[in-house]
Amino acid sequence: MPLSERQLDAFADKHAGQIPFDTSPRHLAGPGDARHVTHGLAAAGWATVSDPLSAEIVMASPDHRYRLQFDPQSATSAWWRLRAAPGDNDHGW
Repeated sequence: MPLSERQLDAFADKHAGQIPFDTSPRHLAGPGDARHVTHGLAAAGWATVSDPLSAEIVMASPDHRYRLQFDPQSATSAWWRLRAAPGDNDHGW
């Protein structure tokens, strides 16, 4: 279900002043919720380009240079992947 402009604005306003930080040890962070990441990116203009019925989430940056993939069914422990396309003056990663 897509987020409305009002929901995106409310999320951006609520989290604008918060500074993210790592939680250590990891088990204290809880099970996690991908929406903590995806809603923030949606508020920043990122678009969801994956199937909405899939457990996998793929988002693209407004300039289509960056892609973020969340795959909780990954065979590795790397659920999150961030990719950057090569630019005019730099290499992708």
